[in-house]
Amino acid sequence: MNTRRKLLGLAAQSALVASIGFALVVGGWMVLARTARPAALDLSRLTIVSRGGEPLSGVAADLSTAFRKVGKLVKPSVVSIRVVETVSADSLGLGRNHPPIPGVEDGFKQRGSGSGFVISSEGYIITNEHVVGKADKIRVTFDDGRQALAKLVGVDPPTDLAVIKVDLTGLTPVTLGDPSEMEQGDWVIAIGAPFGLEHTLTVGVISATGRNLPSSRSNRFAQYNNYLQTDASINPGNSGGPLLNLRGEVIGVNTMILSESGGSEGIGFAIPSDLVERVCRKLILEGRVRRGWLGVSLPVQPMTEVQAKSLGLPSTEGALVQDTVGPESPAARAGLRSGDFIIRFDDAPIRNERELTAKVAETEVGKTVAVDFIRDGQRQTVQVTIDERPVAETAKPSPKPESAGDAGILGLKVAPLPADLVPKLRQPNGVIIASIAPGGPADEAGLAKGMVIHSVNRRPVMSPEDLARLTQDLRQGETAVIGIEVQSGGRWEFRFVSVNIE
Repeated sequence: MNTRRKLLGLAAQSALVASIGFALVVGGWMVLARTARPAALDLSRLTIVSRGGEPLSGVAADLSTAFRKVGKLVKPSVVSIRVVETVSADSLGLGRNHPPIPGVEDGFKQRGSGSGFVISSEGYIITNEHVVGKADKIRVTFDDGRQALAKLVGVDPPTDLAVIKVDLTGLTPVTLGDPSEMEQGDWVIAIGAPFGLEHTLTVGVISATGRNLPSSRSNRFAQYNNYLQTDASINPGNSGGPLLNLRGEVIGVNTMILSESGGSEGIGFAIPSDLVERVCRKLILEGRVRRGWLGVSLPVQPMTEVQAKSLGLPSTEGALVQDTVGPESPAARAGLRSGDFIIRFDDAPIRNERELTAKVAETEVGKTVAVDFIRDGQRQTVQVTIDERPVAETAKPSPKPESAGDAGILGLKVAPLPADLVPKLRQPNGVIIASIAPGGPADEAGLAKGMVIHSVNRRPVMSPEDLARLTQDLRQGETAVIGIEVQSGGRWEFRFVSVNIE
């Protein structure tokens, strides 16, 4: 019995000691945990310091105040736009012979959204053509909650600009700024309705000015636009809204983004406000934009030093005439022809093809201007009366390249001109491309079977033997400028193509 009591006593003592030990361990861990935890930062003492050691808090506060002021100043002028348009099977690209789709026989209604801003107290509003150009109904919402149906005044598809009008009073127009004053790194503000979130304000900087983008399916407005590029967030629904400087002046119209995801990736583009003003003034006064037309075809890419040297030109600054568009075009009537290098237009210097296109477009229809150009090394001048630019024709696609065996250093084979083809050509001498080596220099340059070669580095090609003789001295790394004739839109036109020998 005593032994049993002793054993129970020892067990109780062991349990008590174990409990006390556990409590001490846990308590010690908690004390250590509390002691190891760092004290909270005193953010009130945190100061951002510049390289010079001066606090930037004042500058940041001023910048924040500027953003707020611009938002309050401009928001009453910015509108959200909702549209309804009819979508047919043809507009979906299905074609007339596509089997009927239930509910689409007479078209179905599609809704969209965008942004815009008031340009006149009379109710004129600027936005993008791709927002309202095909709309059956346009509804505009203002910052104060007012809504109104708008009518379409005019659109200009080449620049993606449009003007609509509402019958309301008490509207506040924006002030247009000078986009030429903007430089890379300047702060800008975008206001619009991204994803339908009305009157959203985002900020960023000018990433680049005078940005030229090649024409493509996603950018059919590149011909007349030298965009302002910005990293201010621009998303679907921002289209047509203003891009502003810190004075609250509109320096551009947000119109497109480059994105793989469909959302903002920090590369947005705005149409400069000086172009916006010119185009929209014409839309309001005349309902359309009349542009001057010289009637020449120009290379897509600017002239390079190598090309200028091959063509015997003194510099790359100018615009090369590939061809005149028909015998009755203004250029053809004045005597301009393929190979002329235009260096001045209406007393203004021309640096590249885009600059010539823009200056011609801005010229009053019917005006006679002086055009200075270089032909065969000699500077000449002609007087050209500018016509109105016609609707562009869609060019037929070039034939697909075919494989070729021993195709020479250019990567092509040629044959004498067929007798039935000679009367159709603008220039009756040359050789026709019979085949193209896939991946060769000619293929990479865009030459194709069926095109006619007239010259190599300004030297005429009369036969296959001439072409072989003129290309036998070409070396790796050199560039040959090939004068060709190609069928486009039902007619034959001259082109110059640079072939890099690699």
